[in-house]
Amino acid sequence: MLPLLPPLRPKLSAALRDVTSRDERARAAAAEALGSAPPERADEARAALRPLLDDPSASVRCAALSSLGHLRDGASLDVILARFEDGDPTVRQVAMIAAGDIGDARAVDALARGLRRKQPEVRFQAVASLARILGEEAVARLEDLVEDPDAEVRAHLAEALGSIEAPAAVPPLRRLHDDAERRVREAAAIGLARCGDEAGADTLVSLLTDRDRCFEAAWALGELRVARAADPLARLAGALFAPLAVKAAAAAALVRLADPRGEPALARVLRALRSDARGYAAQLVGELRLASLAPDVAKLADRPRGADPMVVAEALGKLAEVSDEAARALARMAERDDAVGERARELAR
Repeated sequence: MLPLLPPLRPKLSAALRDVTSRDERARAAAAEALGSAPPERADEARAALRPLLDDPSASVRCAALSSLGHLRDGASLDVILARFEDGDPTVRQVAMIAAGDIGDARAVDALARGLRRKQPEVRFQAVASLARILGEEAVARLEDLVEDPDAEVRAHLAEALGSIEAPAAVPPLRRLHDDAERRVREAAAIGLARCGDEAGADTLVSLLTDRDRCFEAAWALGELRVARAADPLARLAGALFAPLAVKAAAAAALVRLADPRGEPALARVLRALRSDARGYAAQLVGELRLASLAPDVAKLADRPRGADPMVVAEALGKLAEVSDEAARALARMAERDDAVGERARELAR
């Protein structure tokens, strides 16, 4: 007998019906689908999801928590906070994520207590949610976790502090950059870059050869304008088997360093046969205001070649400042009778 497959994700009308199904898989699928309800039906989705917070199935509770967080349901916050004590560890973590998504200050004290819980996965999630809710104010509550016994918590702390992008986060991030664990040091180096601090630059250069971290490292080195990274970035931008998005990030970093190897490398991604990074490359050309590559992006207005037309329109909106050809291409996109055309008209004003 073939194994039973999970139900397909239902449409909104079916999801509203299936929240009361006897099949827990159907209820979970319905709860997940309701998280994507359009704004005009969000209240209806929230009301259907709230009873599922007490569902006997942990998978259903998780899906309901995630969707209510996505829908920013402040009215459910008290029940979501109660799920911090759920008997299922995954539910506890998803509840903390949902509280962070909602962003209500009423969750702060409960999340702060989570920082002192013995379960590392609870501390892990509490860190990120507090950073999201409090921003720079979270640093004072989080900096003691620099000495947390769990390396994953410390690495996640570095990521959360980096996401705050504030000067107050730099001292604890520098301490994390001296951590004994490599993954903590790597996360701290990227976090420091997000805060505009070069203390982790040498670590970032070493990460250009790391398959999992090279994209972030290339971006960070470009943002910091680390001149000594030019040659390693050029090797990455020209690497035969590197993903196209990584090549584009390395090329953009070279452009930021005023290195002449950057623009040709970015052009190669724009013109590549494969389309998986074409939109990203167009976005970078727009952000960098590269008039020399504006004609390549202008061609995508008529033939996107796998790029998202909305991304192309945004890029052309920036390039129109430096390129008449980009301005004309944007005007052509403004003639479309859809959301892309509407956005192009806004950009062309």
